[in-house]
Amino acid sequence: MKRGSLADLKQVPFWSRVLGWLSIFGWFIFVVAAIVFNYAKPERDTILTEIFGIPVREDWLITLGDLFVILLVIGLCVSLLSFVLNYVLFRKDKQHLWINILILIMSCLGGLSVYFFGY
Repeated sequence: MKRGSLADLKQVPFWSRVLGWLSIFGWFIFVVAAIVFNYAKPERDTILTEIFGIPVREDWLITLGDLFVILLVIGLCVSLLSFVLNYVLFRKDKQHLWINILILIMSCLGGLSVYFFGY
C-alpha cells in the first residue's frame, strides 16, 4: 500500500479527521481576521503625510474592528475546542499533540490584546 493513499485515509479515525478540519477552519478564520485587521487598524503617520498634509485616521474603524474581534473570538473558541478534543482523545498516549492549535490560541489571544490594549 502506498503512503498517503485513499486506503490510508479511510483508516484514519473519525475524531482525527474532525481535529484536522477544526484546525483548518480555525486557521482560515484567523487569516480572514488578519485581512480585516489590515483595513480596520488606525493608519500610521509618516513623513510624507506630514509634508503633504494628508489626513490620517487615528482610530479603529468600528464595524471592521468589531468584525475583527468577532472573528478572533470564533477562532479562539474553535481552537480551544480542538485543544480540548485533542487532550481528551489522546491523553493516554501523550504522543499526539497538535502544536498548530497552541500557536493559533496564542495568535488569537495576541490579536485580541492588540485590539483591546493598544496598537
